[in-house]
Amino acid sequence: MKRLSIIFALVALLAISLAPVIAQEEVTLRIMSYSAEQQEFYDAAVQEFTAETGINVVWETLSRDAYEETLPRMFDDGSAPDIFFWLGANRVLTVSELIDAGWIQPLDASVLPDDWMSRWDDGIFVEGINIIDGDIYSFPFNDNKIWGAGYMYINNLVWADAGLGEDDIPATWSDLTSVCETVRESGPYCVAIPLEGTHFQRTWYPLAGVNYTDNFFDYQLGRYNMDDLRHLETFEYIQSLYADDLVIPGVNGRDETRAAMAFGEAAIYFGGAWMPSVFANTYEFTDVTAAPAPTPDDGLSGALAQTNSENKYFISSTSEHATEATQFIEWMTRPDGYFAQNFLELGFGTLAYADNGAYITDPVMLQVVDIAMNQRPNMRVQYPEPAIECPAVASSQAFVNAENIRRNWEWEEMVLALTTGADFEPIAQEIAAAKNEEFLATIEAEGISPDCFAFPDWDLTTNFDPAMYSMGD
Repeated sequence: MKRLSIIFALVALLAISLAPVIAQEEVTLRIMSYSAEQQEFYDAAVQEFTAETGINVVWETLSRDAYEETLPRMFDDGSAPDIFFWLGANRVLTVSELIDAGWIQPLDASVLPDDWMSRWDDGIFVEGINIIDGDIYSFPFNDNKIWGAGYMYINNLVWADAGLGEDDIPATWSDLTSVCETVRESGPYCVAIPLEGTHFQRTWYPLAGVNYTDNFFDYQLGRYNMDDLRHLETFEYIQSLYADDLVIPGVNGRDETRAAMAFGEAAIYFGGAWMPSVFANTYEFTDVTAAPAPTPDDGLSGALAQTNSENKYFISSTSEHATEATQFIEWMTRPDGYFAQNFLELGFGTLAYADNGAYITDPVMLQVVDIAMNQRPNMRVQYPEPAIECPAVASSQAFVNAENIRRNWEWEEMVLALTTGADFEPIAQEIAAAKNEEFLATIEAEGISPDCFAFPDWDLTTNFDPAMYSMGD
C-alpha cells in the first residue's frame, strides 16, 4: 500500500509539472499584418519564438488593400486574430479609435518585465495615446526619427550618364532644377512623381517638410493651413518642374513611378525610409544613393512631424490568449533579440526599441540612418500633441468632421493643378476656409477651446518641449 501511495504521489507530481507545458502546447496564436514580402521572415521568427517558449504561432500576411478590407469583417464574424497590425485614421489616436470599435484589449502587464517600458525613449508611453486608464494597449513599433517620409533617392547609373557625380547632389531647390535640366538633356526624365490616389504625398512630404510642415494643419496657429504661403510656395516649385518637362508626365501610380526610377527612366524618386528594401526586393535594384531632400534656397525652414504615431500592434478583444500574446510582444520587442536583429539586418525598416545602426547592414539604409541622425537631425522633430494639452481632444470629432467634408481634398486638387497647370491658390484658400469653419464649429459644440490645438511659442524646426504644455505651468 505504501508503495502504491508513493507511485500515485509521483504520478501526481509529474502531472502537475507537465500541466503548464501541456496547456502551453495547446495554445496557437494567430498574428496578422500586411507586408507580404516579409512573410519568410515572420515564419522564421515565430518558429524561433515557439522553440523558446513552446507557444505555437501562425503569422499571416495579405496585401495592404486586401488586409484593410478583410480584418474588419473578421471582427464582425468573430474570426479575428490574437494580435493584429492596424493604422488608424488618426495615427496618434489609433488606440482610442480601436477601443471605440471594440477591437482591442490591454496587454497583460503581469508577464511584462518591470523595465519593459525602458526599452523606449522617455515620453513614449502616454496616457490617452497608448495607455488608457493605466492599462497599456500598444507600443511604438517603428522608430519615427528615421522611419517615415523625407528622403531623395538617386539612380546612380542615370546620374553618371548625365555627367553628374556625388558633388552634384542638389542641396537646394535651385540646385535640383539645375541638375534636372542636365538629366533631361541626357534623355531620361529627372523625377518620377506618383499622382494616383494620395501617392503625391511621397514627393510632397519631403519638400513641404523642409519649407514648413508636412501637415495640412498648423500646430503653431491651430488651423488648417493649405492656404499658407509656404505651402503655396512648395506647390509652385513642384509645379515648375512639371512646366519644364522634368517630371514623367501623367497620373502614374506608386509602383509605376518606383519602377520607372529603378529601370532608368528617371533619376530621382522621393520616398520613405522603406525604399531601399522596396528597390532591392521588388526591382532587384541596389545601385542607388539616398540623400536629404533639397531645401528652399534660403535654407531649412520647417520639419516633418514626429508624433506618437507608431503604435501599430494590438491584442484583439476576442483573443482568449492575452497572456501568451503579451509574451510574444515582450519577445518581439527585446532590443537585442532575434526579431529586432533580423528585422533590421534584412532591411525591413527601423525599430523604436532597438539600436538601428548596430544591426542594419544594407548600405543604402545606412545612408538613410545617417541622414536622419547626423546629416539632418532636425529633418523630423517632435510635434505637440493636443490630446496631452487637453485630454478631451482624444474623443473630439473635429479633425474627422473637417476631413469628411471631402476626403483627400488637398491631394485631389493638387494633382489636378499639376496635370492642368492651373492656379492652385484659389482652391487652396477654399479648402482651408471650409475645413477651418467645420473644425471650429465642432470643437465649439464639444466645449473644447481652440487653444488646445495652438502652440504659438513653439519653433517648427525644433522638438516641442513638453514643459510648454499648459498643465506644466
